[in-house]
Amino acid sequence: METIKINNRFTINENQKEFFKNKVFSNYFRMRILSMVLVLLDLLFLFTDYRNYQQGLWSSTPGYEWLFYSHIVFGLGMTVITVLYWHTNLKSVEDVRWVHNVYEICFAVFCLVMAAVISGWVDQWIHGQLTVYIMSCLIIAVFFSLSPMESFWAYLLSYIIVILGIARNQPDSLILNGHYINTFMIIFVSWVLSITLYNSKVQDFLHQNSLERLVKERTKELEEINHQLMREVGQRKQIEKKIFRLASIVESTEDGIIGMTLEGIIIDWNRGAECIYGYSEEEMVGLSVRKLFPADKQFELDDIMLTISQGMSVSHYETTRQRKDGQIIEVYLTVSPIKNHNETIIGASTIVRDVSAQKKIEKEMTRMDQMNLVGEMAASIGHEVRNPMTTVRGFLQLLAENTNSAKYSGYIPLMISELDRANHIITEFLSISRTKVTEATRHNLNDIINSILPLVQVDAIRSDKSVTAQLDVVPDLILDDKEMRQMILNLARNGFEAMSKGGCLTIRTHFEDEKVILVIQDEGTGIKPEIIDRLGTPFLTTKETGTGLGLAVCYGIVARHNATITIESSPMGSTFFVKFKVPVSNNYA
Repeated sequence: METIKINNRFTINENQKEFFKNKVFSNYFRMRILSMVLVLLDLLFLFTDYRNYQQGLWSSTPGYEWLFYSHIVFGLGMTVITVLYWHTNLKSVEDVRWVHNVYEICFAVFCLVMAAVISGWVDQWIHGQLTVYIMSCLIIAVFFSLSPMESFWAYLLSYIIVILGIARNQPDSLILNGHYINTFMIIFVSWVLSITLYNSKVQDFLHQNSLERLVKERTKELEEINHQLMREVGQRKQIEKKIFRLASIVESTEDGIIGMTLEGIIIDWNRGAECIYGYSEEEMVGLSVRKLFPADKQFELDDIMLTISQGMSVSHYETTRQRKDGQIIEVYLTVSPIKNHNETIIGASTIVRDVSAQKKIEKEMTRMDQMNLVGEMAASIGHEVRNPMTTVRGFLQLLAENTNSAKYSGYIPLMISELDRANHIITEFLSISRTKVTEATRHNLNDIINSILPLVQVDAIRSDKSVTAQLDVVPDLILDDKEMRQMILNLARNGFEAMSKGGCLTIRTHFEDEKVILVIQDEGTGIKPEIIDRLGTPFLTTKETGTGLGLAVCYGIVARHNATITIESSPMGSTFFVKFKVPVSNNYA
């Protein structure tokens, strides 16, 4: 419900129209490719239907004939959608119209309805499975950025169609009841996934817009300050001739120059002082310099004059003074004694520099740096979320390429776990200002590696690389299971990215010197020596599309587990050693 409330608030937001344009434009090229791929797949399905016809399956099982008709309808629909997308040419966000959003909605609804018809009405005659419908629900959730309301009605319509088909065409009551439960669960999971991804896009858009607006505001303020500084510089250039006539007080300066007696009575007042304080020379000569002191700084004059009377100077003294208009400004003062021909101190000269504008610029730059840090963190979420999402997509591809997907059912919990990890990563970044508490319990490092090894193998297959695991017997450790999974996956994926095709990643564990050692070794080109000492620094990256947070997260996890991480690198590859101390109470067998 909270997710729906967030979207309702966003609906009335003034940036809604701009968001939908950006969303449609970002999905446009992906939808074009997807529509063409589905058309080609449908041609493959039609060829399969023809083979079924030659084998006589149409006569023995009528469902194969209806499957052919559904493929015809799907192919015609996808052809129309493909023509619409390839006929439309969006070169920028400004070219997006409301009809292009309608294309995306129709695309998603058509795919869901056809999947519901095939799984609920046709497949129940053939083998009684829901594979096509499950795949379509997940693909719609991942590839399409439908709003919560759009995705709700699309999934509800497909759910009704598939339930009616199952109820009508599935004679086995046990399978029927199982389909009811499975269909409801996949609809619920897909809808939640769709909402989560949609809200992620909303938050990214709002963060980006907010940052751009703040940058524009700060830039405008800095421009105004710069114009003010330029005006002051221009005014100070006009007093250069008078600076030479005041050679007894100052040799060369553009700052305010004040000459006064030991009692603080002003006897000289240059144009610089006039610009800084707003008083003219006629207004200030003969008056006490205390007139320039704020109420809480009156004591400073006595202290300064005491120092001057002792023949010492006050250099670079930072304080505040009051202008004629009452404004309090920040200044740097340099006060020096004035001596006569007998070396007797007869007064003091003060050089005043107004640093109010400089201080303001420093504060603005600090805020700008903070805004840049927030933007980099928002961008990095996509980097960390992309890894588990890619894993889910890899498993879906494996399921799509095999006609008998039952043997892959064991991967479903891993897929759900990866989605949970994505949500956990988002939570970590949103709560990055809070102290991280490690939820550690007793685990065996080998068990954790074995649980995620299929995920690493999928990454290796997708990048034409390989992975080997050499796990020796090691004692249990006090570990946070989720953080260990995240650290191992980050290091493994960094290793894959460092290697060319055909490379092999090795994961080893062994017990040595009362320590459990995790070794992750790649066959890449190595790490430059000047970079190794800086690894783990946030936002330090050598990748074109990297954020520099992956290794920083790994170093944080290692630190929270009181472990150490060392690196050995050469042109033949890099090796990461993570060493865990074994608890004293742990009995190693």
